[in-house]
Amino acid sequence: MFKRSFVAALIALAAIAVPASAVEPTRQTVVQNNIVQDQGQACGFPVRWEIHLTAEITRFFDKDGALVRVQAQIRENNFITNLATGFTLVEGPDSFVQTTYIRDDGTIVVATGLAANVQSDPKLMDVGRVVLIPLGGGVFDLVFAAGPHAIREAADLGTLADALSAFCDVLS
Repeated sequence: MFKRSFVAALIALAAIAVPASAVEPTRQTVVQNNIVQDQGQACGFPVRWEIHLTAEITRFFDKDGALVRVQAQIRENNFITNLATGFTLVEGPDSFVQTTYIRDDGTIVVATGLAANVQSDPKLMDVGRVVLIPLGGGVFDLVFAAGPHAIREAADLGTLADALSAFCDVLS
């Protein structure tokens, strides 16, 4: 899911802020709340996605102090709402590890064992491994996916707002 796109962007930005001279891993806790909402473009009714997450971020460096990997243990408890009816579903709790690899040429690859679990009938789950390439501006290219990824696929090469379309059936 591309709610993780802003987490990956946050991790990438935080990685840049760490001094290159460090060799020991560094740790940081990030708490983030985000609301993604439309006016009905995705489903024909307005949708709000409240994202509440905590990330325990560890940065790893090579012997020369260059950042090589950022690992985040992410925990979320989110809500999706059909704003026309007020119908709300729980999305989560989710818990997964997201790893960002920094290649020698400076390019970034994000890999995650993503888990999204919408408490609906039928269930909407986005689970399994994905590999993403950040393109900037909160946009990611989904280059590999194993498992059902309706939410990630809806936002591929788009933004979090594009992912709202994955919730249409469970909110209608």
